Amino acid sequence: MEPHANKYPTFGDLTNVSVDKLQELNTILAAILASPVARHTYAQVIDGKATRTPYSEDESSQSGTGKINSVSGNSKPTDRAIEEYEKIRKAFAPQDLLIDLKLAQEYQNTPSGSRENLLRLLQIAAASVNALARRTYQDFHPDVDFRPSERPEGHNRQNCQFNGTDELYAHFCHSSYREFERYPFGLLDVLGFWAETELFGGVLLFEREESGSNVINAFLQPQKVSRAFQLSEGQLQCFAGLKEKGHSAETVLPFTKEADAREEPTVVRAGEAPLRIYKNEYDKPKVSYWPVNSSCVIKDGDPRITDLEQMMESIDENELDKIPPTFAGSLSSLGDPFLTADEASSSSKDDPSSADKDDQ
Repeated sequence: MEPHANKYPTFGDLTNVSVDKLQELNTILAAILASPVARHTYAQVIDGKATRTPYSEDESSQSGTGKINSVSGNSKPTDRAIEEYEKIRKAFAPQDLLIDLKLAQEYQNTPSGSRENLLRLLQIAAASVNALARRTYQDFHPDVDFRPSERPEGHNRQNCQFNGTDELYAHFCHSSYREFERYPFGLLDVLGFWAETELFGGVLLFEREESGSNVINAFLQPQKVSRAFQLSEGQLQCFAGLKEKGHSAETVLPFTKEADAREEPTVVRAGEAPLRIYKNEYDKPKVSYWPVNSSCVIKDGDPRITDLEQMMESIDENELDKIPPTFAGSLSSLGDPFLTADEASSSSKDDPSSADKDDQ
């Protein structure tokens, strides 16, 4: 599948990457793809059905409306899918993937053995995991419309229940990377972010210098949060160890947050400095109309009026105003895009005022 529009990067194979650099990448990816979690992840892609919801370790999870988002009923991938994946893994060569050529050139340009080279290696490894997921799904499900022009009948763009009605959304997505209209390969990119999350523990983001060119740190954004944590130097070095043949990715991935890890928001509000931690230019979150210290009064002409109207429309359509109070925390995703349901629940527990109310 070709990228949708010229506004996106140019994608191609890795023929311009040197033999040494290509071998380095191939060894890393071979270790990752040999892991049980990779086998399980790509077998689900081949089946076209997940074994659990993407936001939970359970086979079903509680949605924001109090309904259960059950998945296909598969407790594990089919034997056929496992067999097909093993064929793919054994024949895998990174130079066969479609990769952002600018990213590939940046990897090629960094001095071997440098910290920047390690960051670029991590970056292109994540891109390769994405690309393999895209190609695998397309090979086994060629009839799926990866860039639908309209939502399913009865579901508009503000309807939060749309995510449970489309198979790709219901089974394969990261909570913060679902706007397929913005991505070069549409829904296939949504799927790729999910695969990356399964293998690495979240979507990998990279902090840029003020110039926006050089990457200086790696971050990971897990499911259901609007923050990312920085990978430590120790975690980066453990990843670098996968360049040595025989090292297992199971001891390295997925990454987990260390106790003293630096955390940063992955979104920016009006009036704040431009976002410097993101994956690609085309999937950077848009600047929110809501300023840092916003007033409760919204005047005519304020761009936030549109956001408010859309939120109220979604509440009305989904009868969210009728949800029992126990699910009120989940409504945060409709109001403040910087606070997820989990974060809202956590903050309410830390709020002394909420504790006082409970005691009354």
